[in-house]
Amino acid sequence: MKFCLIDAGIFIDKPELLDPLRAIGEVEVFNGIPAGTEEVIERAGDADVIAFGLMQFTEEMLDALPKLKVLQFIGTGMWNFVNVDYAQSRGIKVLNIDGYGSNAVAEFATAMALALAKNIPPADRVLKEDRWSIDGLMGKEMKGSTVGVVGTGSIGRLSAEKFAALGAEVIACDIYESDYLKENYKIQYKSMKEIFMEADIVTLHMKVTEENERIIDYKLLSLMKKDALLINVARAELVNTEDLYKALISGNLAGAAIDVYDSEPPTARDYQLAQLKNVIATPHIGYYTQEANDNSIKMTVSSILAAL
Repeated sequence: MKFCLIDAGIFIDKPELLDPLRAIGEVEVFNGIPAGTEEVIERAGDADVIAFGLMQFTEEMLDALPKLKVLQFIGTGMWNFVNVDYAQSRGIKVLNIDGYGSNAVAEFATAMALALAKNIPPADRVLKEDRWSIDGLMGKEMKGSTVGVVGTGSIGRLSAEKFAALGAEVIACDIYESDYLKENYKIQYKSMKEIFMEADIVTLHMKVTEENERIIDYKLLSLMKKDALLINVARAELVNTEDLYKALISGNLAGAAIDVYDSEPPTARDYQLAQLKNVIATPHIGYYTQEANDNSIKMTVSSILAAL
């Protein structure tokens, strides 16, 4: 049996984590996203199992891999990277992992909010430009601020805990209310409209469904306070990018921090959004810590073995 980690070399910091796969077959590891179908075939044309973490798998690529039995995404949200229904119609099991980086992403959301609230990126630019000035750099404290957490699953729950520990008043929105958060942190659940009207910072932690795709639109964004901030380290598909850009350049929204994009690598429109001075944009690194990385490889190996 042949296993191919087709683009995941960057994640293999500890090769010994792949030993359970080596015990039952040949393992090949590649770095970087393949340039196209031809390179996919070069790397994995004879693979029974492919694990991937960065690339988009097209139907053409799947058609070119006749031996493929298992396609394992090293992350959450495989539906954004491959047509799962099409793969399954070809007899390919498509798998992902969940929960490997919940704390990493929750910490990242908190860090993004603090960086925006404290004006850290523009303050850094002042010194890099050989200037000394505090004009326009007054920050806001997290203590006493109202933070709206939209989605209180594993990552949202941890985010709520971290903001509460900083002294923020945390409110939340989710169709499934967390008794743990209500009992231990006195967090109130409110409607989406109320969250956007009341919060100084809104942080998104929902999974994407047909019902909530592009739910964050100009109508919701226009309800926010003029000095409010939006954090999206969840899924780009939750937000209407055009409406977010409009809100940011019009002054309806003070700032945004973004770690996820409709297409990765991003489109020209995403880069235009990233270039705004009131935006912090990062290349989808919220999950990327040593601890979460090790968890992801361990869980990937376990998922593959369970599928064989």
